[in-house]
Amino acid sequence: MRRLAILVIIAIASMSSMAAAQTRQDKPGACSHAPAIMAAADFLLAEPAQFPNFWRDRYGDDAAYLKIRYGDLSHAEGSALLADLEKRSHPPQRIAELRLAYAKTADRAAMIAGMQPQPNAKSILPQLGLAALRVLVIEDGGDWLLGELGHLQTLDLYHALDAAKAIAGALSVLDDEAKSQFAQRAENAGVWPLALEMRAVKDDLSDYVAYLDKLPPHKGNRTGFIRNALYSADLRPSFDISKQPAEVQALDRQNGMGPAIRQIGRLIDYAPQAAILLPLVNQTGDLRLGTTVAAALNAQIAGKQLDPVNDPDAVTTAMLDGIDHVLGHRDREDNLRHALIFEMGETAESFIDRALARSTLASFMQGNVAKPPPRPKLLTAALPWEQWVGLAGRLKAGEAIAPEDRIVAADLMIAADRPADALALLKTTGDWKTAVRRSHELALRLDRRCADLLRPPMPISQPLYRFEPR
Repeated sequence: MRRLAILVIIAIASMSSMAAAQTRQDKPGACSHAPAIMAAADFLLAEPAQFPNFWRDRYGDDAAYLKIRYGDLSHAEGSALLADLEKRSHPPQRIAELRLAYAKTADRAAMIAGMQPQPNAKSILPQLGLAALRVLVIEDGGDWLLGELGHLQTLDLYHALDAAKAIAGALSVLDDEAKSQFAQRAENAGVWPLALEMRAVKDDLSDYVAYLDKLPPHKGNRTGFIRNALYSADLRPSFDISKQPAEVQALDRQNGMGPAIRQIGRLIDYAPQAAILLPLVNQTGDLRLGTTVAAALNAQIAGKQLDPVNDPDAVTTAMLDGIDHVLGHRDREDNLRHALIFEMGETAESFIDRALARSTLASFMQGNVAKPPPRPKLLTAALPWEQWVGLAGRLKAGEAIAPEDRIVAADLMIAADRPADALALLKTTGDWKTAVRRSHELALRLDRRCADLLRPPMPISQPLYRFEPR
């Protein structure tokens, strides 16, 4: 079996695309979905009356970011919100990173000066997060960051390499010229891991290959370095293998994965849920999941036959049909049944089932057809289709929905393109933990249709918190 030599962390709802949304970033609150996004953020920021066992706030940081940006909060208001969240007994997991990213330069320097490395760590760099690493260069000039990484490099090369990858990932949204300039600064400062990684995130790997010649032989395996750069580059839609150095192209041809992964990377950029294809390739070794399934979907999206932003469920349904055509229904179910997505959340099977059910019932929920369609053949036995159809009829009739049915009813309201009503159902269900996960999913779904603020800097990455000048 051919295996992907990358760690696949599926962040289904947090990946986004479509550059058209970028034109609206300066006024996110003007989007028609902004009120629903704000309402979802408020729900996600509300603490439970009783904390579930082992509970961690995995969504409050995204919610706070959306509230600041879509609510157009003043810097004082936003800072007060983040400071209050950090004081909680269960603060959002990325709250320190978010506070650092939002702070002004002088305040950020003071905050960093007050930080201490975690036990057995040699630096605070691993604690900072992508958004903080980005502003330390973009807004603060990068001098402190280069000095701290250089210091860590002398004490703990292993963690310095990890930090360099994180910094380069945070800066991967820059153009190649800006990446080259910062890479040269790192090289001049003797911080070779960052000089290397900044060249690895360029779309032209010529500079990366040339820099490998400058590394001492004991610094690593040349072929291994190039393969690692390729694994990441292949997922970037802007990466063109035909324009790479001959050495890179030769390595790309050796295992044959490149054409498949590049198609999947392009599809992930269009539709984040396509990240499901990566572990499927890993588990099955079937590269047709990229060269056939992803390639066909990319063509349909480019041809405007599918709309991944406004109708992502139709893309998921088409992807599922392609997966079954390649793997067969049973193998697909076997591989996705226990594949988890969303931290401590849902299986890929459940996620796809819900998307398929929503897509199938959308016309009925939106009043385009009089009767609900029959059960889709692609559905697994796990989804209670009759419950969904019954609730769809009751929702259309305006009947009251019991609290235990409101999770499913919220999905049906999403199918009806009534996100505010979906959120109202989620806020009143008895299953609080699921309601939180689904509300976060809904907020990200709506953000894609508006300002696309939670677009990650690289495929299979955490969202990057970015702010206007403060």
